[in-house]
Amino acid sequence: MNLLRRFCNSVYVGANAWRERHVPFWPLERIERLQARRVRAIVRHAYEAVPFYREVMQEAGLKPGDFETAKDLVHLPLLDDGQVRRHGERFLSRRHDDRSRLLLHSTGSMSNVQKTIYRCHQSLLLTLAFSERDRAVLNSLMGKGWGQRQLFILPEGSATLAVRAFWDRATILPPKFVDRHFFAPEAPLEKALETINAIKPQVIFSYGSYADIFARWLAARNLPFNPPRVWMYGADMLSPFARHLLEKRFGCIVYTTYQASETGKIGFQCERREGFHLNVDSVVVRVVDESGNDSPPGQFGEVVVSNLCNRAMVLLNCRLGDRAAFATAPCPCGRSLPLLQSLEGRCSEVIEMASGRTMSACVLGTLFEHELHEVLAAQATQPAKGVICWRLVSLPGTDREALRARILAKAPSILEPGTKVSIEFVEKIPTGPGGKLLRAVRAG
Repeated sequence: MNLLRRFCNSVYVGANAWRERHVPFWPLERIERLQARRVRAIVRHAYEAVPFYREVMQEAGLKPGDFETAKDLVHLPLLDDGQVRRHGERFLSRRHDDRSRLLLHSTGSMSNVQKTIYRCHQSLLLTLAFSERDRAVLNSLMGKGWGQRQLFILPEGSATLAVRAFWDRATILPPKFVDRHFFAPEAPLEKALETINAIKPQVIFSYGSYADIFARWLAARNLPFNPPRVWMYGADMLSPFARHLLEKRFGCIVYTTYQASETGKIGFQCERREGFHLNVDSVVVRVVDESGNDSPPGQFGEVVVSNLCNRAMVLLNCRLGDRAAFATAPCPCGRSLPLLQSLEGRCSEVIEMASGRTMSACVLGTLFEHELHEVLAAQATQPAKGVICWRLVSLPGTDREALRARILAKAPSILEPGTKVSIEFVEKIPTGPGGKLLRAVRAG
C-alpha cells in the first residue's frame, strides 16, 4: 500500500480506537442498538452479494427487512466446518476481490482440517481498533503502554501472524511504539529459553498448549529464566497446573483473549481475568444445546458466532466447536458487555464414557492433575466408545510404570464403570494443523 493509504488507514484506526476504549462501559442498551444496526447491514449485504444467503433467504421467504436484531439471526441455518470448507466460494461476496481482502488459513474448529477464510481489509482495520479493548487491559497488567518488548512464539503462516503482517503493511506506527520479536515454536525448548533470556520480553504471545509444555519442561529443570511480566496465550487451552507454574513459580501474569480467524476478536478478559467480555457489537455470540436452541446462562453448550463486520466472506451462525457457558451475573469490573463465564475446550476434544456421556479432555486432565504433574504433554485417543488410550510424554527421570499404576488405580473412581483406560508412553505427540496440540483425537 502507498504511504497516503497507510496514513489514512492509521487515522481511521486511531479514531475508532479512541472510541473503543469506552465502548465496553457503555450502557448495554446502547451497545445493543449498535449491534442491531450492524446486523441489519450485514444481512442486507449478504442478501445482495453472497450467493449462499440469497438462496437460503429466498427459499425461506425471508427479506433483509425481516432481520431487526441479533435474535432474528436464528432464522438462518447453523454452519459447520464441512460446509465452509467444501463450499467456501458460496459465502464470498461478489463485491470483493483479492485487492480488498486477505486470505487466511484457519484450523477447522470441529474437523481439525484447515479451511480458507477471507477477511475484508476494512474488517481487519476494525479488528485492530477493537483490540484497544483488550490492549487497555494488557497495558494495565503490564504497567506500561508504549515501548513494550514482545515475543511471538507462533508458527509461520498462522492466522495471527498473517493479520499482524497486514496491519504492518496497511498502517504507520511510531518506531518506538512496540519492539516485536518472533520465534518458531517447533524449535527446541532449550533454544526458546535461550531466546527468552536474551530478548527479555515483557510479554510473550503463544498458543496455550505451547505455554503448557514450556512451563512443565522448565519446572523440571533448574535453569536460569527471565520470565515475562505477562504470558498471553490463545488458540487452545492452558491446563490449571501449567497456569499455576507460570503464575506462582515463575511470576508471570497469565492473560488470554477469545478469537477466531472467522471473526477476529470475540471477547477479552478484564483485569480480574475471570471469563470473557464479549464484543457483541461486532460478533454475535450464542451458546446452543445439541438441538441448536439457546442454552440458559450457566449451562454449557456449543459456541455459535456471527461476524457483523466482514464483508468479504459472510459467516452467520457459524459453529466454532468450542464449549462454553454464559455467566449468571455481571462482572464487578463495571464493563457492560455480556460475559462468557468460561471455556471448556473444543467439542471435538471430548472423550466418551461407556454409558455415552461425554467429558472434555481438558476436564479429564484436571481430574488427573496430580498424576499429570510428571507429564510434559498428554493426548487421549479413543478407538471406541468407553475405551480411552492416553498417550503421555513423561518428564525426564519419571518412573513410568509407577505413574501408569497410579493413573490406572485412580481411573475407576473418576470415570464411569465399564470405561477402559490404557497408557502408552511416547517420546513426542505431533501437533495438529496450525501447530496446535490436540488433547483428544478420534482414532480410526
